[in-house]
Amino acid sequence: MSKQRAITFLGVTHALGGDALSVGEPAPDFRLWYFNKGEGGGAIGRDDLLERGRPLLLSVITSVDTPVGKIQARTFEKYLRPIHEDVTAVLVSSDLPFTLNRFKETERLKHLMGLSDYFDQSFGRAFGVVIEEPLILARAVFVVDAAGVVQYEEVVPEITNEPDYAAAIAALKSLLPQKPAVQKRRAAPKRAAVAPKRTLAAPKRPAARAKKAAAGRRRR
Repeated sequence: MSKQRAITFLGVTHALGGDALSVGEPAPDFRLWYFNKGEGGGAIGRDDLLERGRPLLLSVITSVDTPVGKIQARTFEKYLRPIHEDVTAVLVSSDLPFTLNRFKETERLKHLMGLSDYFDQSFGRAFGVVIEEPLILARAVFVVDAAGVVQYEEVVPEITNEPDYAAAIAALKSLLPQKPAVQKRRAAPKRAAVAPKRTLAAPKRPAARAKKAAAGRRRR
């Protein structure tokens, strides 16, 4: 029996197709589509995204042409800057692959791969986040570890609300290898300031004193 979910759009309830995922379950396979200017396009699946042995962030939106969709893409792009070399991050939407490519270029997204679920809702049904009417994706975030196991999931109950970015990024960071702490070099102890030596006036020579005394007697 499938575990079906529902979300709301401005308060109106919409059923979600596919089985809902839970933390600890293997991520199901799927097929998404990409297009890169000058290179063409094609399909890509779960194993392709995990082949580098990195944790996977799946940021799911309905469209890049919606206000909250833009915000979600921009916000995750910002959070990914310090860790992008250690993770794989994907922006999944119902847009055409060409639309996603245009959005990435316009927004100058460097750390999010744009993949489309427009063709047959393969991803949406596999992850339980496709809205049955009108066959578009709900708003969601998934974190999958390098072994392909779901470690974090959030399906936003109201599609016009944003996801919990901090919780998703915390889950992603928890899967990264711990880097050894860098020990700070101990500063050399400061030397106590040495008071400058006082320069003593040179004593007057005896001959000079006698000459001065004789000059004084002549004036008398």
